[in-house]
Amino acid sequence: MKTINPIVKKWIECWSNGNIEDLPITEDFSHTSPFGTITPKSKYMDIVLKNREDFLDNTLTVIKQIEEGNNVCVQFEQKNANTGLEMSVCEWYSIEGNLIKEIRSYYNIGNAVIKG
Repeated sequence: MKTINPIVKKWIECWSNGNIEDLPITEDFSHTSPFGTITPKSKYMDIVLKNREDFLDNTLTVIKQIEEGNNVCVQFEQKNANTGLEMSVCEWYSIEGNLIKEIRSYYNIGNAVIKG
């Protein structure tokens, strides 16, 4: 993995290793994607855990990072061994202390369905 912001690196490692309970996010965390906005952390984690099998076995390959102050943008390729899903993703992370406060994620969702 290319050298990236350590907090974002932990986020990626949690998804890659399946340790999603350890995601470094604030209690008022907000995630915006083509599916909409999910906030706070408790609601986000409910959805993630409900869809856990679809999120595990990811390989995330970082292409590029841009960092400015407390904002980090990472472009990566995602492949999921469970679902066969492959995506090009661009995510903007807003960092607060040692946690992620907000993510704005951009990708083509194809035929994916998230159970909320």
